[in-house]
Amino acid sequence: MNEATNTEIILYQNWILRLRPAVPESSTKILLMLHGWTGDENSMQIFQRDLPQEYWIFSPRGPIQTPEGGYGWIGHRPGREATLQAFLEPASALHQLMNQIRRDYSLPNQPIELMGFSQGAALALAYCLAYPDQVIKAAILSGFLPFLPADYQPPAALANISFFVAHGSEDEIVPIERAYETVEFLKNANAKVHFCHSPVSHRISSACFRELTRFFAR
Repeated sequence: MNEATNTEIILYQNWILRLRPAVPESSTKILLMLHGWTGDENSMQIFQRDLPQEYWIFSPRGPIQTPEGGYGWIGHRPGREATLQAFLEPASALHQLMNQIRRDYSLPNQPIELMGFSQGAALALAYCLAYPDQVIKAAILSGFLPFLPADYQPPAALANISFFVAHGSEDEIVPIERAYETVEFLKNANAKVHFCHSPVSHRISSACFRELTRFFAR
């Protein structure tokens, strides 16, 4: 396990986000981590503990306060209202955030990596669909593909992204059928996909956790 790197919570461009600087700070690798429904900027810390220290890790708080407490990215849970169109606004806001971060932290304009859990995973997929040239790798954890228009055609550049999809077969919040849909969609778009599933609920099993770590170590 890597030694813990100093992290801090900052107010940045009207965002509250948790920042873990890279070691060394001259590294140019960026990982954007997106929490799920009722989460916040601290929720994704468990996933970053074994990640290489060479990543700059940014974990923003979602803009919508949820009725249950915590925050989200769109005002819906994973029902039919969770369309690609609904996720494009927060995806655009995050894209602008990353551009500002690159300028302020003197990081080059190169593709970033994404990790999202549940609703944050759906947002990560939407980001990949909207800005495929800006992503090189994405982890989709207990998530779902936003509902797409009937005539939707994925961007050709999606084929250049490597995806890690992890899901629990006993997930009662986001059924595993949504993961199968995601994997089929990505493979049909010629993207590189690694799928890990285990008999757990709305979380990531220890086996998939180890594979997730290897995915970002490669």
